[in-house]
Amino acid sequence: MSVDREKMRLSFLDQMSRRRFLAGSTSLAAAAASAGLVLPRRAFAQADTIRFCSWGGALQDLQRTHVLTPFQEASGIRVVEDSLPFPSRIKAMVDSGNLEFDVVETDLLTQLTLEDMGEYFEPIDYSMLSPEALAGIPDELKMDKAVGYFYWSYNIGFRTDKFGGASPQSWADVWDTEKFPGERTLTSADDGQYPNLEFALLADGVAKEDLYPIDIDRAFASLDKIKPSVAKWWSSGSEVVQLFTSGEVTTGSTYSGRILTAKDEGAPVDLSWNDGQASLDYLMVVKGAPMEPAMKLLDALLKVQPQIAIFNEYAGGPANSDVLAGLKPGRAAVLPSDPANLSKMYVQDSRWWADNFGTVVDRFHEWSLL
Repeated sequence: MSVDREKMRLSFLDQMSRRRFLAGSTSLAAAAASAGLVLPRRAFAQADTIRFCSWGGALQDLQRTHVLTPFQEASGIRVVEDSLPFPSRIKAMVDSGNLEFDVVETDLLTQLTLEDMGEYFEPIDYSMLSPEALAGIPDELKMDKAVGYFYWSYNIGFRTDKFGGASPQSWADVWDTEKFPGERTLTSADDGQYPNLEFALLADGVAKEDLYPIDIDRAFASLDKIKPSVAKWWSSGSEVVQLFTSGEVTTGSTYSGRILTAKDEGAPVDLSWNDGQASLDYLMVVKGAPMEPAMKLLDALLKVQPQIAIFNEYAGGPANSDVLAGLKPGRAAVLPSDPANLSKMYVQDSRWWADNFGTVVDRFHEWSLL
């Protein structure tokens, strides 16, 4: 792979990471502050230290309370926190041999794309992980260098006060402005977002199992049909929830956690899980990390009871079915990994988007000016 191609893919990955970070509610500075950090920083490995990097904000606060602090106290291994594991950081620190963190939570797209460029993650030693921590994780999520942690998703959002008691339950419904009148919102191609091509294809009659490889021409032809009704192409979680709660739009795409939080706060909004897009965060060990303490921390993060405490509060869907089963009554039903919800969605093909992002974004920018 050429140096220019590597830079382009890393830039894309950093944008995607910022996009998934912005699904939450904290800024980059707030994320750093929540972990007691000042960025940039560099910590060097010690025999009695392990370094963990997550995404800051509410999630990392919960991880600290329920996993990191108890692990440090029980094991005697000092945990140093970091946040914002952008792919370019991982590549730079492994290439230089100066690791800033050892265990990381991030998505499979990061792992797959970096591994195309070299060796950036260690194989997971599953023999060092507790059987009870692994029992509820599907085998397909126990990968060589990554183990599934939690799901998040894009879904159909809608106003509950606009359609006389009815609601859009498919992307074809979202595209039907006669049956469901009002302005729409879909993702932009800015700030790490990417156009909702899959939703456009689903609206045009493509089955979920036939989405990939994406027929780009057909997707844009479908977007042509809804374009006049799109009030705003959104680029952040705060922006899209404001569009819904203000009433500027009646339906469109949204993050599940954002719209359900607004619903809990009393806004007349809801979602449909039908034809949503599920994405998954994994836990990984960075290349060159001290393996014994890294695997001990990984085991602590995967244990069932601490995850129950985390996901009773955090709006992600645990990948471990034993965690789902242990959540407080009614909690699993509003999370993307609940089997009833997940079965209605598809999982994004990270490889296809890694290979085609630049082409799609360039075309979207040109198309949006027409």
